[in-house]
Amino acid sequence: MITLFLLVLGCDGGDTGESGAACEPGCACDASVDVGGTGYDDEGRPVWIEMPGGSEQTMVHGPQGGWHVLAAAQVSGTAEVVSIEYTIEYPERDAQLSYGLFRVMLVATECGGYYPSMFGILDVSAIADGEADTPPELLAGKELLLRMDVDDGEGGTASDEVTVIAALDPQDVE
Repeated sequence: MITLFLLVLGCDGGDTGESGAACEPGCACDASVDVGGTGYDDEGRPVWIEMPGGSEQTMVHGPQGGWHVLAAAQVSGTAEVVSIEYTIEYPERDAQLSYGLFRVMLVATECGGYYPSMFGILDVSAIADGEADTPPELLAGKELLLRMDVDDGEGGTASDEVTVIAALDPQDVE
């Protein structure tokens, strides 16, 4: 029993970041988030993938008639449960087109975790122009700013944004 006590006493859990979360060797301790896309692993599970700035991102035409841009967050240096604000802005018209707040448990990775498959539902009512009132009519080929703000409620906060090009869903191509 004394040996166990001494082992526990000698183990400080490693370095910690701003949130107090333990930092793995070789991993950053400060909170960070990377906006990414959603891909799928060999077993069909959604995973975080890189979303390069300037890349085309599909405005998915959903089965209920709306449109969304799918994104994912890769997070490190926070607690495993976080709040993620995912917004989509249209800089050309200084308009916010989407807002989502997700309270999630991250899928654990070596240096943090990720959360895939966040739907950024596009609401273009503020930028509608006459009969042009759908995302394909108003946004195809335009720049969108995807932003994520993460907060673990324990002091770990981070933000990231990426500018992408809105691409048509194949079913919206005439």
